[in-house]
Order: sequence, then C-alpha cells, then structure tokens
Amino acid sequence: MPRSKMVLSEYRSYELPPDFPVLVLDGDEWRISPQRSVNLHFHNCVEIGFCRSGQGMMLLNQEEISFQAEDVTLIGADVHHTTWSTPADSFSMWSYVFVDLEKLLEKNTEQRSLLRSVHHSGCLILHQEKAPWAPALLREIIREMREQKEGYRDCVRGLLLTLFTRMVRTLPDRPAAMAAQPSENPLLLPALSWMHENYAADFSMEKLASLCHLSPTHFRRLFKEQLGTTPLDYLHQIRIYRSCSMLLETDENIASVAGQVGYSSLSCFNRHFLRFMGVIPSQWRKTADALPRRSRLTYTGWTRAETSEEILRKAP
Repeated sequence: MPRSKMVLSEYRSYELPPDFPVLVLDGDEWRISPQRSVNLHFHNCVEIGFCRSGQGMMLLNQEEISFQAEDVTLIGADVHHTTWSTPADSFSMWSYVFVDLEKLLEKNTEQRSLLRSVHHSGCLILHQEKAPWAPALLREIIREMREQKEGYRDCVRGLLLTLFTRMVRTLPDRPAAMAAQPSENPLLLPALSWMHENYAADFSMEKLASLCHLSPTHFRRLFKEQLGTTPLDYLHQIRIYRSCSMLLETDENIASVAGQVGYSSLSCFNRHFLRFMGVIPSQWRKTADALPRRSRLTYTGWTRAETSEEILRKAP
C-alpha cells in the first residue's frame, strides 16, 4: 500500500496576555487571500473567527466546508486547517478572537471535560442562517475588547461562556462532535497534551515517543516536520509562557517561579527566558507590571504572530 502524502503544518504561537488570555485581531484590512496555501496551520490556543464579508472555503479535518459573511468558526488549539476566499479574484474580511478557554473559563463552567476537549481539538462552523446569535455575540466581544470600558473583562468572560455554551447546544445528539481529533497528524497529540499538563516534570524523549507509539528517532523527525521546532524547544516555550503568568499574577520570587515551571537552575531559566522573551525575567516583570497588557492587534501587514517582546515594546 503506498504511503499517504504528508501535509505539513505551520505552528503559530500567539502570546496571550497572562492576566486575561484573550487577544483580538481586528482591522479593516484583515483579509483572507483567494490563493489556497499549500500548507495547513494550527495554533497554541482556541481561534474564534468571524467572517465580516465575502465567502470562501475552509479545510478542516480533511473536509472542505464553505463559509460566507456572518458565519462564525471555532477551531481548537491542535486542529490543522487553512482558509481561502472564493471566487479567485476576491478577498473575505475577518476578525479573530484568540483565547485560552481552559484558563479563562475554568471557574465558570461545569463542563470541564468538554471544555478541555474543545480547547485542544474542537472544531465547528456556525452558519448565520442557523445560528443568528453567534455573530451578534462575536460583535459584542470585539466591541468590548476594543473599547475596554470599566468591567469589560467580566463582560467578555460572560459573553464567551454564553457563546461556548450555545455552541455546545447545537450538537445535542452528538456532544463529542466538537472533540473530533484533527486528522492531519493525530500521532503527536498524546505527547503534546502530556507536555502541556506535565511541563514541570523531568521526562525523557523515549517517554514522549512511547506515548505516540513511535521510535524516538521517528518522533523527533515527525515533531520537527509538523511543528517546525524540536520537542525540547517546544517544552521550553510552554515553560516560559507559564512562567510569564506566574511572574505577572503572583509575588513569587524568580527562583521559586523557575523551580515551579521545571528549571532546577536559575541561570538556565534566565538563559531560556532571555532567548524567548528578549529580556531577563526581572526586567520582564518590571516592564509588564508598569505597562497595560496589549489585548487587541490591528492588521499592519505582518504575516506572523507577534511575540510578547514585540507587544510590550509597542505598548503605549
């Protein structure tokens, strides 16, 4: 039997504000090209999309699904996908909300297991004619994030909880539908989930490979091909992102934070923090405390997610 062609995916990491993990991508020029990408992509968080105008197609779990203006999409963190506009000379306009659903809603919902499944591998398109409430909720979320009036975080949290709950209600006969595993390369999912839950532990490459029923050599090669980075660098990214939350949200000293995210050596923690964030932890904490967290990005022509360092540098 011939081997199936491997579809490569680009990993796009969005640095969500640790104190309120919601990021809006908005602007009048945020357009989706009619040219279909040869590669798929996936994110480190949940993507909720709102098609403001135009139409097109989305490849989601190897299924091509059409979309049009006023449709709303929810795509889990590990779901491989791509989007393009139709016809060939048109552009669809979008706004996006990126969110860590697990962290934002963990104290507000009783559907913990479903929430975790949706965060990592849920996918759904809500068409406007069947769910007119969806674009209305997205507009309110984006408006609250844009204006940031008093109490906007409570409003956004409540609106997202309402959106998530009503999305689940659209699947009364098959509640697991939003938890379908991404079919592009499900082999790595056990290792990815394990790393996110046990990032502070000591473990070997053999451990991760065994979770995926792969040899260490095959696991390393597949990881690099699919995520564009090595397993060790991916682990360091998780640890550093978690440490940012702790540095901002607690009064723990830096040595304690380093230990809690998995670094036995403060010098090792400082080295990796500097590598990923551009500054050492003490400087980052001082800057982050002094500046408001950036929670809305407008289209400026960039084609990749901005890093925390870039966000902080551009903050007023």
